[in-house]
Amino acid sequence: MDHIIGAFRPDLDKTRFGADLLLDGWRKRQEITLQFAREFWQLCRKGKPRFEPIGVTQGWSPKSHARAASALQKMGYRTVAVGGLVPLKTPEILAVLEAVAAVRKPDAKLHLFGVTRCDHFEQFAQFGVVSFDSTSPLRQAFKDDRDNYHTLKRTYPAIRVPQVEGNQTLRRHIVAGEVDQKEARRLELACMDSLIKYDKGRARLPNVLGLLLEYESLVNGAKDYGEAYREILEEQPWKKCPCDICKRIGIHVMVFRGAERNRRRGFHNVHVLYRRLRRELARVA
Repeated sequence: MDHIIGAFRPDLDKTRFGADLLLDGWRKRQEITLQFAREFWQLCRKGKPRFEPIGVTQGWSPKSHARAASALQKMGYRTVAVGGLVPLKTPEILAVLEAVAAVRKPDAKLHLFGVTRCDHFEQFAQFGVVSFDSTSPLRQAFKDDRDNYHTLKRTYPAIRVPQVEGNQTLRRHIVAGEVDQKEARRLELACMDSLIKYDKGRARLPNVLGLLLEYESLVNGAKDYGEAYREILEEQPWKKCPCDICKRIGIHVMVFRGAERNRRRGFHNVHVLYRRLRRELARVA
C-alpha cells in the first residue's frame, strides 16, 4: 500500500532534507510507503510469486521521488512505479522523471500511475518508462463536457439526447410544471429516430440538427452545442473508425445517453489510445 502525499513543492529541493516543518507529515507518509515496500519484498522473496513485485515512489518534489526510487532499487525492486503524478503539469512530471532516471539502474523499469500525455511518449521512454495506466480515455467518454469521442487527430463532444425518465434536471422541470412531459418525450424519440435515419442516409442534416437543438434548449437551457453537432454530423467520424464498437453500433457511439452507449464510447477511446501509442512507438523506433 502506498500513501499519496498530495503535494508538490520542488522549491524544497533547495533546502536541507527535513529542514522545513512542512515535510514532517510528507516524510512520514513516504516512509510508510517504503516500509510497506520492504515488507512486501520480503514476503515475495519467501513466497516466490509468479508476478513481478512493483515498488511505488511517493514524494513532494523531484529529489524526494528520486530518493524513494533509489531506496526501492536497493531493496531489490526492478520495476518502480512513480505515483502522485495525476495532478501535476507536464513539465513537473518531466522534472520528476528526470530526477528518477538519474538514479535508475540500467535494468530497472519505470511505470507511471494515472498518466497518459501521449505527446510526450518519446521523452517518457528516454527516462526509462515502459508502461503506464490511465482511466482518462474511459472517463472522458461520459465525464467530460466536450472531449467525449476521441480520434487520432482530435476529440468531439458526444451528441446529448438524455432520457426523459433518467435525467434528474429534466425531471425536476417536469415536476415543477416548467416542461411538458409529453413534449419532452416526443422530442427525445424524434431525436433518436432522426439520428438513426441520418446514419443510414435517410434524413437531412438541417432537420436532424433542428430537432437536436430544440430538445437541447428544453433540457440544457443556456448550453449550445449547435455548431459542434453540425460539425460531427457533417464529418461522421464514427464511419471512419476501424474499431469494432463504431462498426457495430454506428452513430450510437456518438450519443450521450445511458451507461451502455457511454461506456462503449469509452472503450472506443481506449482503442484510439492504443493505436496512438503504437503509432508513436513506431515513429520512435
